[in-house]
Amino acid sequence: MATSLFLAGLALAPGAPASQPSAPDSPILVQGVHDRDRKIRNFIRELTPAPVHGQLSRFDAPVCPAVAGLSQSKADIVVARMRRVAAEAGIRVARAECEPNVILIIARDKNRLLVQLQQHRPEYFPSNWSSWHVRELQTDPSPVAAWQFEGEFWADGRPISSDVTASGISDIGQLQRTIEPLTRLKPSARRAFQTSVVVVQADSLDGLTTTQLADYTAMRAFVRTEPKRLRSSSSDTILSVIDAPMGSAVPLTLTPWDLSFLRAFYASGSNSYAEYQRSEMQRLMKRELERVQER
Repeated sequence: MATSLFLAGLALAPGAPASQPSAPDSPILVQGVHDRDRKIRNFIRELTPAPVHGQLSRFDAPVCPAVAGLSQSKADIVVARMRRVAAEAGIRVARAECEPNVILIIARDKNRLLVQLQQHRPEYFPSNWSSWHVRELQTDPSPVAAWQFEGEFWADGRPISSDVTASGISDIGQLQRTIEPLTRLKPSARRAFQTSVVVVQADSLDGLTTTQLADYTAMRAFVRTEPKRLRSSSSDTILSVIDAPMGSAVPLTLTPWDLSFLRAFYASGSNSYAEYQRSEMQRLMKRELERVQER
């Protein structure tokens, strides 16, 4: 995809103060730990949908954010913030002069823009999408639409397309020597993001800061998340800022839950099936949140 066609201080919220320690035999403390573990498990599951034996895609290449539809000064602030969020989350960041692969578009009318793209620039959507996929974005009442372009890679990181020609596999012997075998825990190939696109309707940003916009976009672009899937933990995530009723309390920045989620997602193994990667994420996220609480 030609991403250029789209374009004509990380002050993370501090963790909540640690609660006063309970007596060693306090059942309240035990219940609290169990509730937190279940909340972590649900938070990860709700934000990482995947079919059975599916995989969770992410960026392997360094991320390069860009913004269209804002003044240059505000766009620069949002880009700088997203780059810093990525670095804090353990995501590789491209140099300043780079080809954008994380694209935020602020549109006066989200649905109209999607219709125009479908009619005149269909290459702005993944080639394997049917018209139903685009229509689903257009009819979604949410003021935000997000999607990703993906590539296929062998487990050793080489693009599958480089080994496949019009007549088939170019060198089967080499493939047998270099790719990892399929197992019950690890597939022999995986998918990874090549480009993430987030479209936000301008009037939904009333009252929000550039920090909130950048942090929300990071959570939608760096991971394929869908805020409406969240059921019980929306107050713990920046993903609540767009759809929250006017006047309700929303996070001012990435929350400890958001940052620990991003760190766990990108620190976990990329060559595992989703169910195993989620288990690893739960362990990593729990450890990160405990460390934040101890500060």
